[in-house]
Amino acid sequence: MNIFIKVCFFVLCASPRVHAISLVYNLKIRRAFNYPISPLLKKDKKALWVASAVPIVYKRDRHIVDPAFGIDVVDKRLTSGSLFNVRYIPRPTWWAELSTGFEHEHAQVSGTSIIDASRTGFDDIVFSVGHNFFIKKNTQFVLYALGGVPSRLKVTPNEAQDTLVGTRFFSVGVGSEFSYSFINSLPQSLVVIFQNRFLHFFNRRWPILPPGSSIQPGNVTDLLFAIDYRHKKNAFEIGYNPTIFSNQAVILPTQTIGTHAFVRQSGFASYSRLFEKLPLLHRPGLIGTGLLVSRAHHLDIKIVSIWVNFTTVF
Repeated sequence: MNIFIKVCFFVLCASPRVHAISLVYNLKIRRAFNYPISPLLKKDKKALWVASAVPIVYKRDRHIVDPAFGIDVVDKRLTSGSLFNVRYIPRPTWWAELSTGFEHEHAQVSGTSIIDASRTGFDDIVFSVGHNFFIKKNTQFVLYALGGVPSRLKVTPNEAQDTLVGTRFFSVGVGSEFSYSFINSLPQSLVVIFQNRFLHFFNRRWPILPPGSSIQPGNVTDLLFAIDYRHKKNAFEIGYNPTIFSNQAVILPTQTIGTHAFVRQSGFASYSRLFEKLPLLHRPGLIGTGLLVSRAHHLDIKIVSIWVNFTTVF
């Protein structure tokens, strides 16, 4: 077994699909799609369409070491591109949205194995539908369901450790959000937010494994705590997001090799400026920017990302 196969097989068996969610699933970045722009809208019952574009740069490093296999590699990933989201709001209590991304991802592996690969293409396509419950004046509760479809199913040998742009897996999930406004007025607002989300990714065959084998990508559970403050048309948000990866396994014809659950800790901050009329478009919307930093002891994962977001109503 050559060193490339050793690295691939070790990563798949020890922690299959370590990066089980692509950018379009990232809960912190998805906050850019959902910032409330109600202070700019007239109080009518007209159905709305809200479109967002989020140019982004996302960098992830990890260190894979296993003396038994003679493996010591550093895996570095750099992704750039843009996420896109369209949300339809037929009435204040219901909404549906579609999200995807067009990205370029470059992977470099150095050490006992050397890989240099890249891909440009579409991320997964994620559909969501939700219902908002307004409890008194300052409290809101949201329930939603989502499903993801991979834009690409083919897996190349260079993607045996981790895919380039998109997950290659189908998914379903549910989530909720609770928010409470300590201050809720046109001049300013102060809101605390709690979100949780559960994603399940479906098993599939993986080319690097023996015939009859498959990958069980498992589940992803997100918790998110955030504080949002708006002063007139300037909005600031900070938050903390632990992400739990669980029930991952490699299913071989003779045995199933599972892995322990692990947690990725993330912090993020964002700033947005609301406009009654965006430049050029002459429609209400916002322009903003954000930063996230993530860390997991598992494989010494380090992530840094920055983005800008453009949202308009039509």
